[in-house]
Amino acid sequence: MRQAWLYVGAAWFGLAASGTPAVNEPVPAGLNAVTFRGQGFLTRTVDPRMEDLRLFWNDDQGRRLNDFPALDKLVTAQGGKLVFAANAGMYEVDTRPVGLLVQNGAEQSPLNLKDGTGNFYMKPNGIFLVNDKHEALVVESSTYPALLSPAVWATQSGPLLVHGGDILPDFMQDSKNRKVRSGVGVRKNGLIVFAISRGPVNFYDFASLFLDKLKCPNALYLDGEISAFYVPGDKDPMPHTFGPIFGLVEKAKTP
Repeated sequence: MRQAWLYVGAAWFGLAASGTPAVNEPVPAGLNAVTFRGQGFLTRTVDPRMEDLRLFWNDDQGRRLNDFPALDKLVTAQGGKLVFAANAGMYEVDTRPVGLLVQNGAEQSPLNLKDGTGNFYMKPNGIFLVNDKHEALVVESSTYPALLSPAVWATQSGPLLVHGGDILPDFMQDSKNRKVRSGVGVRKNGLIVFAISRGPVNFYDFASLFLDKLKCPNALYLDGEISAFYVPGDKDPMPHTFGPIFGLVEKAKTP
């Protein structure tokens, strides 16, 4: 079983199978610790109307970024400051997105409505997006083409955790399928909430976190044991390969 990692500040913290070591680690600046049903989670809230949340995949030369340090370096070179990053959904072995990816209004990978096996293909799967009105949405994938406001940033993953205020009926309360999980939801007030478990959790409890604790009527699963949050620090983290990556960017302060 692979171990998931959370990079906070200048160290990696393993999210072990028991969950206990990571739960006791200090919470990095910019993240919030949440306890729900006796389980620990870390969250980050983003206001898309006031903050600059983007999706990254390649650098300026078209080379795959693959990891958080490369993204941090790219944002800095572009005159910005990376303050938070997270994996942005599922990808193929070569880091190509499994489904839709839109970057700055340009579609880089098409919508995927095919049937298949694995979490991505659990129906309904969904899309997280920020449109040209700076509104964040989580929508069921088949409804995406009919949206009136075009997406500026969008990523497809699956399954939806919460859809229209309802937890997916396929999720079982007593499921033994417990893994580290990450996801993203949108509150009624438009705020985006990212969450990652600090130990193994089943789909039902993770979806309930978004609905009952984080107050998100719509939420999307991002990934499992490879999930990670990144808060830049002064040490390079252990190698970790991703496909698309969420990056929250601030303008760098001039001396």
